[in-house]
Amino acid sequence: MLKQLSVFGLCVVAIAVLSAPVRSQHQPTVPQPAGNQAKAFTFDGNKALAGWTIKGDVTIDAAKGRQGKGHSLKIGPGGKALLKLRDSDESGKVNVWVYDDGTTPENAKASRLGPRWGLVQSDGKVLAVGILYANYLGGDEGYTATACDGRQWYDRLFWLGVRRAPAGWHKWTFDFDIEVGLQVFHNDRQVNAVDSGKTGLKGFSAFAVWGDEDEGRKQTIRLADMSVTLGGPVNVPPMIEADPYDEKALAAETNVKRSIIVYTKENAPSTPKLQALPLKQNVSQYGITWTFQKPTRVGQFVNGDWYVVGPVTIEAIAPKPLYGSEIPKRELDGMDRERKEEHRVRNGFMLNPPARMQVAYDSGVRNWFTPSLIQKLPVAMKPGDSLVSTISMPKNLVLHAQLRNKIERGVDDSSPIRTSAVLTCVGEPQPTDAFRPAFCDRQQKIYLARNLKRELLPGAAGTKSMPKIQKYVRFTQRPWVGTCFFGFEEPVENMPQYGLEYGRVVGISALLLCTDLEPQQKEPLLVNFVQVGIDLGGMVRAGHPGWTGWGGHGSGRKLPIVFAGLLLGDDELAKINRSFTKVSFGEDEQTTYDDCWTGAKVVFAGHSGIDAATGEGRSRGSGWGPYEHTPPSQWDDGKNTSESYRRCCTSIGWVAQALALRLMHAENFWNHDAFFDYVDRWMYEDDAAFVKTIREATGRDHDKEWARQGQAWDAFVNEMWARHRPTLPAPTDGWKEKQ
Repeated sequence: MLKQLSVFGLCVVAIAVLSAPVRSQHQPTVPQPAGNQAKAFTFDGNKALAGWTIKGDVTIDAAKGRQGKGHSLKIGPGGKALLKLRDSDESGKVNVWVYDDGTTPENAKASRLGPRWGLVQSDGKVLAVGILYANYLGGDEGYTATACDGRQWYDRLFWLGVRRAPAGWHKWTFDFDIEVGLQVFHNDRQVNAVDSGKTGLKGFSAFAVWGDEDEGRKQTIRLADMSVTLGGPVNVPPMIEADPYDEKALAAETNVKRSIIVYTKENAPSTPKLQALPLKQNVSQYGITWTFQKPTRVGQFVNGDWYVVGPVTIEAIAPKPLYGSEIPKRELDGMDRERKEEHRVRNGFMLNPPARMQVAYDSGVRNWFTPSLIQKLPVAMKPGDSLVSTISMPKNLVLHAQLRNKIERGVDDSSPIRTSAVLTCVGEPQPTDAFRPAFCDRQQKIYLARNLKRELLPGAAGTKSMPKIQKYVRFTQRPWVGTCFFGFEEPVENMPQYGLEYGRVVGISALLLCTDLEPQQKEPLLVNFVQVGIDLGGMVRAGHPGWTGWGGHGSGRKLPIVFAGLLLGDDELAKINRSFTKVSFGEDEQTTYDDCWTGAKVVFAGHSGIDAATGEGRSRGSGWGPYEHTPPSQWDDGKNTSESYRRCCTSIGWVAQALALRLMHAENFWNHDAFFDYVDRWMYEDDAAFVKTIREATGRDHDKEWARQGQAWDAFVNEMWARHRPTLPAPTDGWKEKQ
């Protein structure tokens, strides 16, 4: 039963049983002034709590007001007060001052609900800010926001990064904007951690405050100087989820279905004359259109990417690059809001992007966004230039990434870039079998498909689980322009988003090219995969430091480079870690010869591996370097982390790469034998007794189907390994031998 608060002077009497947000149709709604004016709640006088519904220890405190004057609303342990504002869930703003005296429970790491305050939707959903305690939260130090149903308070949490200290009054603002959605402010500064799209609220109809738990060392809070402004219906776009790699998307992808000629020296095309090239005002690819200042001669490389015969000026790009205030407020994510307005960008482009971890495509990029590299139209291109253009992810879109994961702008480590395309400026027409020069290569080394050494591909028998090659054609069709790390800037519709999937995509692509499919079937993937290797190799040649061992992140970049070098007859690429000895590749840095505690002679070298440049193990201050030379009884948290990454995110994605290289007899070109022996160990070593030993020594349980040795992630790879690995010259037990 709910009963309205009766106020007699400062004497408050409350009788209520309220375990969930109020949804009674009989509950009075607080009258609002016309014209979206703010209504103030000062908690002074006899009628201060008219319209509030309370439970437990909720009173007016005449002795504690803000700035030493006025009254406040006092909420003790177990108390709750709810103010219904209207029947419908719409926009509006609530400002409230909250007094936090800094009290903490005896054990701040034990789960406990401290005081909370925030917005309530008519269906009971809540977005509240407050003090929550758990072993993974710092409730004694800072504030957390929770989006839940009013009962499961730990359902979705946002650690705000706002400190409780010093004790005193804190101003909190809940601004539910008609267009932008919900924004939370602390002392008039926006708290970027709260993502409106993740709160589950479409508006609000009430405000509520909940007291601390009524046990142990308890805290009482106070509210003062509250104001409410109510607005109209919220106009936030609905969330859309799409898979750019599913069957429907593949069927609509014209580039995947393009006609392919297998060019050889016998049918090599001639180089067209300049006047034979089409004269165009603009060209388009992957949803991006470049418009020239005047009609220009254009052509296409063998993979379909455009080139222009320069010099040329790009006067417009669609979608239009947006800067600063041109970006709608609703599209700003947490990273954007941390930046100055003049540093914000969408649908950005870079002329000649550097081969280092600095980009300026989108201000939502974490870590690597460099405002000084922002460029604006027009763009003057000369022969030797490459223009990388992008389309940004909108906030209401969830995209499926290659093979695994979902990507949403502003969520966790997701990339804010949807797709990209490369426009190259050359000095003269190119033959139709020319590969696009690497986008980081200012010398524009041109390779020709007629020179591909297709005889190096073995034609191994395929298996029943062989995937459709068209999917891998699509995975490798668009340019892999990621010059940074962690996937923070990698276009979601172009390339894998995590190192494990890099390893899987490149490994399976290479395996498919090693099967007995007809040359005409393999040619689109062959062209695309070689182009990926040209781009990655071009980055290394231009000074890129490589892809370090860091959990699963550094995998999958070396194989396309070596593969392209082999097929093109370019020894510098084919022997990439001889050519560039200090460049990092995750698979190499994370495997080495040593005496393993299991009896093996090759080991996983840890979460962060061994630095290729120095030969030293990387701890990164967390003990993440080599560890398998020690028994599990000596493992600390860092070593346990390394073992987890060995099983979840690296080895299981390396199997296809190792098998493809062995099928091509390319071990010597790879030039890191420990990688091959380690993969053999992963597939052939029986770890049943070892996972038991690890569990007994550390308490970590790796006896899960997905975490066990003897398997690759993908059924096709497991079948190909079982069928072909035993037939190859190298012994399968080399991992047992001292090197």
